[in-house]
Amino acid sequence: MQISDSELKTPRGKVLGIGRVKIPKMFLFNKEIPLLSFVVIKKEDGKYISTCIHLQIDGYGDSVIAARIDMVSKIWYFLYENFNNRECMKKSWINILDLFKSNERSNILWDKYHAFQIMLAERDVATDKYSQLQKKIESLQDKVNKLQKEIKKLKDDEKRKYISDKITDSFKLKRDMIVEYKNLEHKKAA
Repeated sequence: MQISDSELKTPRGKVLGIGRVKIPKMFLFNKEIPLLSFVVIKKEDGKYISTCIHLQIDGYGDSVIAARIDMVSKIWYFLYENFNNRECMKKSWINILDLFKSNERSNILWDKYHAFQIMLAERDVATDKYSQLQKKIESLQDKVNKLQKEIKKLKDDEKRKYISDKITDSFKLKRDMIVEYKNLEHKKAA
C-alpha cells in the first residue's frame, strides 16, 4: 500500500472511517442542508470522536456508533437553534457558511478525510455511490414524511411535543441520518 496509516493520524487520534450525514427536512426543521462530511477518530484512551468537518461539531462515545449518533444529535440541535433562535435566525445561513470555511482544524480533518478516501480507492473501495446515496436520502425523507403525517393527526399539543421529542431523540432516526460511512474493513455501519 502506498498510503500509510501515518497519513491518518491527527493530534486527537487516528482516523478510522469517513462518512456523510444528511439532515432531512422535518416538521421542526424545514431547511435544506447539504450533505455534511465527517471523520471518526479513535483516541488513545480507546474512546471515539465523530467530527462533522463542515460544521466543526464533535460527537463522543465508547463506540463508533455512539460517537456518530452523538454527533448527529449535536448537529441537529445546532441547526435547529441556529434557525429558530431569535438572536441567530437573521444570520443563520451566514453562520453556517462561516463554519464551512477553511481553517486550521478543518484543513487537517479534510486532509485526513481525503487520505482515507484515497486509501479506500487504493484498496478498490468506491466512496462515490451517488445512486445508492440518493436512494438512502429518499428513504430517509419517506420516513420523515410518514412521521410528519402521524404527528399531524395528533391535536393535543402535549402529545405533539412528546412525540416530537421522542422522534428527535430516536436512535434509529439519527442513525438513519448517517447516509454513508466507510472504514478500513469496508463495512457500511450506518
